[in-house]
Amino acid sequence: MTQLSQQWLSFSAPGWRQLLLFKAGWLALVLQPVYSAAVVALLLVWFIWQLKPQQRQAMFTLWGSGLLLDTVLYASGLFQFDTVWLPYWLLLLWGWFSLFWLMLFSRWLQSPVLVALFGLVGGPLAYWGGAQLSTNMLILDGAEFWLVMAPAWAALLLWSRQTEAWWHSYYTKMQRSRTHVH
Repeated sequence: MTQLSQQWLSFSAPGWRQLLLFKAGWLALVLQPVYSAAVVALLLVWFIWQLKPQQRQAMFTLWGSGLLLDTVLYASGLFQFDTVWLPYWLLLLWGWFSLFWLMLFSRWLQSPVLVALFGLVGGPLAYWGGAQLSTNMLILDGAEFWLVMAPAWAALLLWSRQTEAWWHSYYTKMQRSRTHVH
């Protein structure tokens, strides 16, 4: 890997480059999902391949939990798409967010209070921004959207933080038991 690609495509020292990469993927999927989905999917697979097993498990846990949350919120009418279920670009976006949450945002936000605040503000704003930019998504007007999304996202990210710790602990115990057996 060249030094330039190492700076952009490595999470060993996450910083502004990875933040820009996250935002570029988010914008591409929201604005031009037809043209960007394949590129984001390939990058996502490449990044997942580089993760440690416990990181991969934590990422897939958040990805699945986020899709479950969105399915419930979609069924409740909080937001709408021009599809029967969640659109393919949102499925990818959940993977993209889950990766960057684990490798970037979660590292920056060490306090549970900061994690909750990030969810309270960032979650609803991401959907609101997506609805403003996309022709495929509508959100419920009024306070109900914000009153449901903010605590849902705070809880989701706090849950994700707990699962990160759980998977780390699980794999650490597994590693110890393997070294004691051999």
